[in-house]
Amino acid sequence: MNLILPTPPADLETAYFNPGFLRLSNLNWLNLGFIVAMHAGAVAAPFFFSWSGLAWMVGLYCFTGCLGITFCYHRMLTHRGFRLHPVPRFFGHLAGALALEGQPFFWAMAHRVHHARSDQPGDPHSPLDGPWWSHMLWLVQRRDKKSRDLLVEKYIPDLKRDALCRFFEATYGWWNLGLAVALFVGGGWSWLLWGLCLRVVFVWHMTWAINSATHIWGYRTYETTDQSRNLWWVALFTFGEGWHNNHHAQPAAAYHGHRWWEIDTTGWIISACRLLGLASEVREPKEGRQAKNAA
Repeated sequence: MNLILPTPPADLETAYFNPGFLRLSNLNWLNLGFIVAMHAGAVAAPFFFSWSGLAWMVGLYCFTGCLGITFCYHRMLTHRGFRLHPVPRFFGHLAGALALEGQPFFWAMAHRVHHARSDQPGDPHSPLDGPWWSHMLWLVQRRDKKSRDLLVEKYIPDLKRDALCRFFEATYGWWNLGLAVALFVGGGWSWLLWGLCLRVVFVWHMTWAINSATHIWGYRTYETTDQSRNLWWVALFTFGEGWHNNHHAQPAAAYHGHRWWEIDTTGWIISACRLLGLASEVREPKEGRQAKNAA
């Protein structure tokens, strides 16, 4: 009997981000175990409620979700929408690391691939490959380091030359270990479960909703070659990231809200930094510009 083998992927991106390779024998058990453990901690958090724990959760949610992922990892590092003074740049990197969404090299590389291949073969997390794949399953597939390194060289050579980015790439785990110890010593299980587990799970799912929900539901202001949409409730909880169709139409723009009622909290922070002389070379959205799926 002849064995029929699957056709090999045509390129590195398609091979590396391929939902067809997701099977039990090819799971990243470390990632999966960590995600399950954090969700278990989040479920346990209500049994250890304290007002101070809630305060840590809300404060760190804003710090890591807004300043870390949206402001630093996404709009500054990945899309180079603005330049930032070294001091707030350091704290932006710190906030990004504490979001526990991965080291800056992989995060930025995967997102630039997403824009280069949005809703096409090689997109890391397209809902066309299934809503759960786009939401979180793409994170638990085992992948080889050599291919990752090749994609890093191809998509983020500028970040590899960035000394601060390299520093946080190397020290990523230590910042999170330090925060976990500090929370537990300062407030026991309440602070740890609310300030770490529940907060991280909220940040994760809101970020993941951008990959899944805003390519499924919402309205489209721009005609793009992908399925990106603007979705108000995602924008509300992700500090303006839910205006995703706007972003895909003009990916380098530092501001994602293109209409007066599209509230973009992160855009307000960028404007404040520019007013204080902390941000420069801020890229404005261009009215009426049509879409180009490029990072």
